[in-house]
Order: sequence, then C-alpha cells, then structure tokens
Amino acid sequence: MAKGSSSYSDFNAMMQQLEQKNVAPVYLLHGEEYHFLEELLAKIEEVVLDESTRSFNQHTFYGKETNVSDILNVARRFPMMADKQLVVFKEAQYCRTPEQIIPYIENPLESTVLVWYHPGKNMPMNRKTGMAFKKLSSVFNASPVSDKEILPVVSDFVQEQGYDIEPKPLHLLVENSGSKFSVIIKELEKVFNNLEKGSKIREEHIERYVGINKEYNIFALQKALAQKQKAKTIEILNYFMANMNNHPLVLLNGALFSYFRKVAIMQSMSRSTDKEIMSALGIPFFAIGEYRQAATNYGGKKIVKVIECINDCDLKFKGIKENTGDQVSLFQETILKILSL
Repeated sequence: MAKGSSSYSDFNAMMQQLEQKNVAPVYLLHGEEYHFLEELLAKIEEVVLDESTRSFNQHTFYGKETNVSDILNVARRFPMMADKQLVVFKEAQYCRTPEQIIPYIENPLESTVLVWYHPGKNMPMNRKTGMAFKKLSSVFNASPVSDKEILPVVSDFVQEQGYDIEPKPLHLLVENSGSKFSVIIKELEKVFNNLEKGSKIREEHIERYVGINKEYNIFALQKALAQKQKAKTIEILNYFMANMNNHPLVLLNGALFSYFRKVAIMQSMSRSTDKEIMSALGIPFFAIGEYRQAATNYGGKKIVKVIECINDCDLKFKGIKENTGDQVSLFQETILKILSL
C-alpha cells in the first residue's frame, strides 16, 4: 500500500474491512476514480449476498429512472431466506430529491445494506444530504491519485498482482494514460493477461500489449517538446493525428497538462536537489534531465502560455469555448502553439 495516497489507502482500508465481513448498513461511494468504486461495489456484493439467494436479495436502481420512495420501499423490506439484502442506487448523481433518503440513513434496517453509488464527481458534502451521509454512513471518496503519488501507487498495485515493473515502462504507461489510475489499470490488465505471474514488466511488454508505438507515444512527444525538436515533434504529431481513434484527445491533453504542470513546479524549485524534486513531482531519476531542459526552454512567461494553450484546448473540446474543428485539428493547433513559444 502506497503511503501518502489517501484515496488508495482508504480504498485498501475499506476492502480490508469487507474482507473481515465488517459491513456497514449504509455506504456512500462517490468520486472520480471508477476503478476504486467498481472494486468496492463488487466486494460489497460478494460479502453481502449468498449465491443461492442472490436473485431474491439483490436490488439495483438507477438515478434517472427511480424515485427515492421506490428505494425506501425495498430497503425497508426484510431479506428472503438470507441474513441481508443489498440495495444499490446507481447513477445517484442524477437523483432530483436526494434529501428524501435522509430519514432512512438516520434509522437504517440492519438486514439491509444500502449503497448510494455516485460516480464521476463528488457529492456536495456541505449540503444536507451529504452531511447526513458523512455523519451516519460509511463514506468512500474516490479522489484521483495525485501526480506525486501515481508512480508508487501503480508500482505497488503491480506488485500486489504478483508482478514487477521496471521504472521506464512504468513511467511510459503512466504518461500514456494521462496519469488516470482507472485507465492505467485497464491497460495493465492487457499485460497481466499475456504474462505469467512473477514476470517483470519491461518496455517491450508495454509496447506490445498496451499498443504503445515504440517511437510515437506521448512520452516521446513530451520529450520532443521539452527539447524543442521541431521536426521530431511534427513527426510524432502526424502519427497521433492519423491514429486519434486509438489516442483520445482527453487523455493526450491530460498527459500534457500533467507534464507541463510538473515543469512549472520544477521552475519554482531551482535551489532543490534532484532527490527533493523527484519526491515533489513523483518522477523517476532518469527523467530529471529532460524536465530540467523543459524548465529552461519554457522559462518565464512561456510556461504560463503553455498551460493556457492546454487549458484552451480542454475548454474547446468540452464546448465551453467555440471550436470549429474536430479533435484532430484541435490537438494539432495546441501542439503547434506550444512548439512556437
């Protein structure tokens, strides 16, 4: 378990509680990291339900098509031929009257396990319903794993699955996935399915099973931008433009933002040692030189303009700013702007 990662640490703590059959009557599972939420929900189902009576005692509702009164009617019933029943309210973020669940949270039925499943974003914990869940239920907030913590967290996850991974392929995998833990896990599953347990994951495994091109990947694009290699940057850009279906703009842009954000932080750490920088940014030793070069090449106001370009791309992609082109032309525009600084 990676020390310092609250989301991952809390996830492991709740999984351990469930392993010990320590089940709460009410759960709020919310936040951005779908992997944590899905794993916890699956574990709750495994612990609460008996296979022989699952069809009688598993009840799933969805936010867009369910009234809270329907959930309450089922939650207040007793299980059939079992000690407990499970009631899951998925897509709870779409519920129009969440406050109606509060009386039940205040007095839940011991034989019912209610899961309020609110993925994609946090429930507002400063409002009446959120405050009730916080006070009276078991709450897990699946917050994103931070840039500083993502490498050790992924490394620990790989070891927990019975594998090992070298620093360079680990860094490549994280950068290619936009530092999104849920995305990284899905990519790692492809590797696990092709390697025996106990194997060491090398760069060629990431290239072969995740489908990352050896020469044209986000890792190489960032390096080319850092070194201001115009020809190489254009070459890699053309590859991405021709293969955008396999490289979603949201991940590419997220990876660039994470990268240049670290560059900006490094610029503020000019008197720090390599060890201090590695700890603060969560980057491996072999990447220090590249980051230093990027910090020099995008010094002063340039790094601010780089981040503005990336944010502008995000706003246009989401439709917040006007955008007349598709994601291919939008990505091209962003890279060329950065390269011109």
